Amino acid sequence: MSDYEQLLEGLKKVLSIAKANGNKLFIDNIERDIRALEAGEESPIIKEHLTPEERISIDSEQQT
Repeated sequence: MSDYEQLLEGLKKVLSIAKANGNKLFIDNIERDIRALEAGEESPIIKEHLTPEERISIDSEQQT
């Protein structure tokens, strides 16, 4: 299983927990992230919460 598939699987598990708990804000954020990843876009959560330097570091780690 690729990193991408693992990330999506993990997000979907967290989404089911958030839905069970009724946390609307968390549900909306996770669903938005899943939609972006499935569309081949960068995670909105990562874009919002990581600095450009942190994103570059992650990108370089993924390429090796």
